[in-house]
Amino acid sequence: MRKKWIKRILWTIGFTIIILLAFGFVFYNRFVVSAPEVSYQPPKDLAEAQLQDLDYLSLYPELDRSWDTDKKVEDFLNGIEDLKDRLPVSLAVFEMEIAKLVALADNAHTNVSAAGRAKRMNAIPLRFHWFKEGLYIVMAKTEYNDLVGALVVTIEGQDPADLLEKLKPYRGGAETHLKYNSPLFLMSPEILHAIGLASSPDHLRIQCIDLSGNTFDMEVSASIEDKDVPGYTPEGWLVPKPEYKNSEWKNCIQTAAVSLPLMHLDRNVNHLFLDDKLYVQVNENWDTEESEVKPYLKSVIQDPEFKKLQKVILDLRFNPGGDYHMVRPFINAVKTELTTGQKLYVITGNGTFSAGLLTVAYAEDQLKEKAVIIGEPVGDNLQFWADGGLPLTLPNSEIKVHIWTAYHDWQNGCDDWKKCFWITIFDGVAVPSVQPDALVPLSFIDYLDGKDTALEYIKREE
Repeated sequence: MRKKWIKRILWTIGFTIIILLAFGFVFYNRFVVSAPEVSYQPPKDLAEAQLQDLDYLSLYPELDRSWDTDKKVEDFLNGIEDLKDRLPVSLAVFEMEIAKLVALADNAHTNVSAAGRAKRMNAIPLRFHWFKEGLYIVMAKTEYNDLVGALVVTIEGQDPADLLEKLKPYRGGAETHLKYNSPLFLMSPEILHAIGLASSPDHLRIQCIDLSGNTFDMEVSASIEDKDVPGYTPEGWLVPKPEYKNSEWKNCIQTAAVSLPLMHLDRNVNHLFLDDKLYVQVNENWDTEESEVKPYLKSVIQDPEFKKLQKVILDLRFNPGGDYHMVRPFINAVKTELTTGQKLYVITGNGTFSAGLLTVAYAEDQLKEKAVIIGEPVGDNLQFWADGGLPLTLPNSEIKVHIWTAYHDWQNGCDDWKKCFWITIFDGVAVPSVQPDALVPLSFIDYLDGKDTALEYIKREE
């Protein structure tokens, strides 16, 4: 009898393993799609190189499922043929034409990386950031240090808000994510000239008002030297970093004036207990060598101070995504601890994207009226294509796009096995909206004073 039970147990275990392996095989082949190998001969000239790139790019709609209508595919392929007739074009024009073609998918994940493109293009020695009051210069090299903190009135004679509108064809999906990425467009004469928004690929004409109220009109030339020092993450330009000390770059503020949300942008997760409040910032839903998100947040939950809280602040404004399960145990613990009248404040921004956005949706679903979203609108819609994400890299220009294979619907729920990401069928949520309950963009005045506008708003809610 005992041998029979052992055989049954072993058979059950073996059968379960086979089922799991089969499911894993089917899952992998369903959602992980690789681009075909490149098999072109070395190009003879620029025209042939660009022709090969376009030929390879034409495979994209067959691989990436965000090309989900015949109209999108038709416009994309027709656009490729139109561009072929104009070859050769400058490298910058080719970059932006590819960006425009890819943006036709109208899916925020389906875009040429703004940071990747910025690395290939030139840039003026100024860095911009959007605030409540407008676009400001937050970093500059030595020659332009006096302009740090200046409000940008015009670039090439155009209001920055108007330029933002004209950039829409070059980035698909939610306009909020275009705004987040737009400083990476606006710093490059090559990019703006390639799309007809600048008179020269080598410089930009800028009018600005400095901190003393003086108006300046100047022509700022592009510079390759030290171009990479500030990096290519817009929020990273807001704070002084150790690597800037031995460079010619200067920040708008000094270390002593950095507000709490900007202190640890280099960490994936950090926290601080503030009297009866807990501030938790998750800058990405991925583990790093320094910190694993789930264990870190578990230690926060286990801290005796956690039981004394009246408010919890979850800052996701700079979170571009990762694994959407990472923060769920923390949100569940907050749900258990908060009593009537106590709140979870979720801070969002235009850079809250992908799994960062889904973390907001989960908090909204679980805590209902106890969740208060403040800040700026998130960087995507609640319906989008993602997952998979293997690259398709054009063989000559090395422009890279990614292959997305799974549909998400976090507004209505997603239960279509032919379309949806299978895991979300089981653990997805549906929320009407993740728009801010209170629109609280960062104020430039607060930024200069070392304050954070969203945290100041929460203080006033006491």
